[in-house]
Amino acid sequence: MKLKSNKDTRKDLANYKGQDQIISSFDLTEILKYSKDIPVIGSKIPLLDHYLEGGFESGELITLSGPPKSGKTLLAQSLTFNFLTQKYKSLWFQYEVTPKRFLDSFGDDLPTFYLPQKLEAYNLLWLETRIIEAIIKHGIKIIFLDHLHYLFDLVSQKNTSLQIGSVIRHLKQIAVKYNIIIFLMCHMKKVIFDKEPSDEDIRDSSLIGSESDTVLIIWRVPKTENEAILKLRYSRRSSARDKKIELIKANGMLRQMEHKNG
Repeated sequence: MKLKSNKDTRKDLANYKGQDQIISSFDLTEILKYSKDIPVIGSKIPLLDHYLEGGFESGELITLSGPPKSGKTLLAQSLTFNFLTQKYKSLWFQYEVTPKRFLDSFGDDLPTFYLPQKLEAYNLLWLETRIIEAIIKHGIKIIFLDHLHYLFDLVSQKNTSLQIGSVIRHLKQIAVKYNIIIFLMCHMKKVIFDKEPSDEDIRDSSLIGSESDTVLIIWRVPKTENEAILKLRYSRRSSARDKKIELIKANGMLRQMEHKNG
């Protein structure tokens, strides 16, 4: 881009009124009073909402990780249903299983959500375009991506960690730009038996956790069939760290476990 002469540039900028013009903090405060930002959306998991000061906020990127078969997808499905009870619709990009298997996994009580008729992997421009389409057509506020490694070509990358960091930052920009919440599911490295998993165990890059607004980690309780632990590793907005919540699978969904007094 070639700038005009200094005199012309000064005149143009002095009269510039574009959406990216420089304004004062007071002007921005006034604008935000009338913005259409969505409120914080509750997860309907009481302790998690408490630690997150009400739930998840638009513009946030949430990383959801855990060991294989730990309940990541089931938790995301449960959140999909819980958000829908609050009139917030979700868009799914489910790369791991066939559409039929994915829909069947919800059981008889299939909630309303949206997904592409055909998926395209390793294409962030395609992903962003479908997100815009879903916002325009269906008023989508929440995105689920399952999972990270279908968003870039792992084989062709020489520096996987830096590429992942670039993808994470791009997803964060999409969340902010379109005022949505993005849940990104990530695999973990092989976790040592009896070791509590951490964000440091997330596969391929430490940038995944460090670039996310919130990191959630889930794992199954040993020697049980339907119990899991959800750990809020940290939340930038609420500053909560290392908070654990006991979950139980009931009626095909995960919910917070209730303890009887005494």
